[in-house]
Amino acid sequence: MARIEIIKPVDQVTGRRRLLDEIKSGLDSVEFSDMRWIVAYAKAGPLQRLQSRFEAWRKRGNTIRAIFGVDQQGTSKEALELALGVCDEVYVTQERGITFHPKAYIFTGAQKARFYIGSNNLTVGGTETNFEAAILVEAALPADQAVFTEFDDLWSQLLPNVCPATRRLDQTLLNSLIAGGDVLDEATIRKVAKTHGKTGKSKKLKSGLKLKPPSPLPPTPQAAKAPPVKPAVGHKNATSISVPKAGGLAIEIVPHDNGEIFLSKMATNQNPGFFDFPYTGMTTPKKKGGKPYPQRVPDPIVNIQVYGANNALILKDEAFGLNTVFYEPNSEIRITASKLVPVVPAYSVLVMTPSPIDGTDYDMTVYRPDSPDYAAWEAVCNQTMPSGGSARARKFGWF
Repeated sequence: MARIEIIKPVDQVTGRRRLLDEIKSGLDSVEFSDMRWIVAYAKAGPLQRLQSRFEAWRKRGNTIRAIFGVDQQGTSKEALELALGVCDEVYVTQERGITFHPKAYIFTGAQKARFYIGSNNLTVGGTETNFEAAILVEAALPADQAVFTEFDDLWSQLLPNVCPATRRLDQTLLNSLIAGGDVLDEATIRKVAKTHGKTGKSKKLKSGLKLKPPSPLPPTPQAAKAPPVKPAVGHKNATSISVPKAGGLAIEIVPHDNGEIFLSKMATNQNPGFFDFPYTGMTTPKKKGGKPYPQRVPDPIVNIQVYGANNALILKDEAFGLNTVFYEPNSEIRITASKLVPVVPAYSVLVMTPSPIDGTDYDMTVYRPDSPDYAAWEAVCNQTMPSGGSARARKFGWF
């Protein structure tokens, strides 16, 4: 008899059980040889996090197949490009006036099949951080063949020979979908969502729910396929690591008495677009004859929140102009936020994400070491920066 389990909404947001981990488990298992997924929306994040497992899976002679919806601009160009690179077959299902909305993940082997049916899209939210629910059904073969056939039909009835709304995806069709505005790149999707207020996010404070952050992006997921970012001239600690575009940065910070906080030139090299780098403005020297340095102009507008023990909100500052300078002699990205100095201890974790609020560039949330969420966010920091002579090197990570 088939085994059934429920993955509950709170399981995922708290990290007790996440669909991404379930998919990793399936890809690691020798019991399965074929993976299929059917999703309404997809973004690059989960595919980037699964990249190394996809490669190992394919090396074992296993297959990957996928069907995507491309309605409401919910599936990104980057996700489809990555899928074309890792999947044996990729399809898109699209019917004008009807939204394609199923979500199913199917693992099949000689003696077992595993199905996940639920609300989870192939996005970071859908696989890690949203309130989502799914049913896991595991069928033994051939004993549960009838159950397997019912779930297998989810896939087979959508294939082009049965469903005229489905087409095999190749680069030509993808180019056509992009040209027609059905598929956008992720930067444009975020921009459109921000303009129309469709992100579903707000300035609400944290609840008491203990949340787990998304897993960090691997430091070198596509270094062989994408040209590395060239480091700034004279930066002795520069890195040639290439990382995909990320939704946010987590970084340990050490506020200085003068109000300055160093970010990371290493991180900037990896994702210059996140910081709008290189900067086009120049500082005004305080002393006559002083040297100006590159400055981000205008100052990015940020919302700042600092959390401490028991998730207490220690500081909140909205629409703050964040002075941001590239101090060339030491190749340092410096921001000035004097209000943080008295309330933010060394090695607190700053989480920066593009803000969904129109007119605001970033949301900046600081988790102090006494915050209950500190350890989870520190775990996202999976890259170590040069210590610069400090006893403890700082870390950062993309998510």
